[in-house]
Amino acid sequence: MRSAVPVGLARTITTQTYTSSARPFASSTQDLVLITLDTYGGCQESIKGLPMRLLASNGALEIAHDEVGGYLARDGYVLIRQARAVEVSRLLKTWTLPVDHPHQAQPGVTVIDPSKTPSDVLNAAGFSRTALLPHTDRSLHVEPPSLLASLTVIPADVGGGGVVVDGAYVAAELRGQFGAEAVAGLSLSMSGQEGVQAIFGSRDGFQRIRYRDDEIAWPWHRDRPAEITARLRQLIKDASAPLALGRGDGYLLHNHRTLHGRSAFTGRRCVIRFLAKVKEGHPYAWLNRGFRRADS
Repeated sequence: MRSAVPVGLARTITTQTYTSSARPFASSTQDLVLITLDTYGGCQESIKGLPMRLLASNGALEIAHDEVGGYLARDGYVLIRQARAVEVSRLLKTWTLPVDHPHQAQPGVTVIDPSKTPSDVLNAAGFSRTALLPHTDRSLHVEPPSLLASLTVIPADVGGGGVVVDGAYVAAELRGQFGAEAVAGLSLSMSGQEGVQAIFGSRDGFQRIRYRDDEIAWPWHRDRPAEITARLRQLIKDASAPLALGRGDGYLLHNHRTLHGRSAFTGRRCVIRFLAKVKEGHPYAWLNRGFRRADS
């Protein structure tokens, strides 16, 4: 069921220059990194003196920065703890390129803050306080970003927890029940437009997932609409893994494979989102093409 979406705003706001001490990936002790912050309303970072930690998806194993690509390929996402936006920015800068978004405040970076109502943003559910069902970012765009990082700068007063879903698992379960041909027939549809984008695309041995289920677009199947779409939704619900996101917490995920969402919340909740793709020539540049069947 789709309902009207209360809207908020991704602020396009003043940028500050951070001068940091030497940390991983800093080019010098005076390494300058621009990151968008709310300089007047409280979207300020307070994680100081602690280095960013990266954890495998099980939350127990700490991983090195140069291991991130391998864990994204294996699990679909890694966890970020006690981080500042400048650290996430540096991590991505070493091996990725930013992917633009209409609401960005600087290339690839959007501050998501529901404290104001936009006047001209139609697809604004992500910038509201409502729950977001699991989805992939830019699912209707010609070329979605292959990577997405989300960092909580101000946690919600109540709610606002994250959720991730391994789309590779969902795809495998659907193929096992309905067969590969039927699964390939699943697509996203919009009002008056059926079959806009394949949900489970496949090309040259790689798979890509594009998914959303809201008032903008939803899953559809020409031949078996009720049966297979109901099972798809149930699998996504059953496979949803909740994430507690405090100040300085977040995740980096493979957007062609891993769905993400959030619970409804009250209060301010400021999140910085990074959209990116892997640089050509990098050992994990193939993540831009999707995920391999063996990864599931």
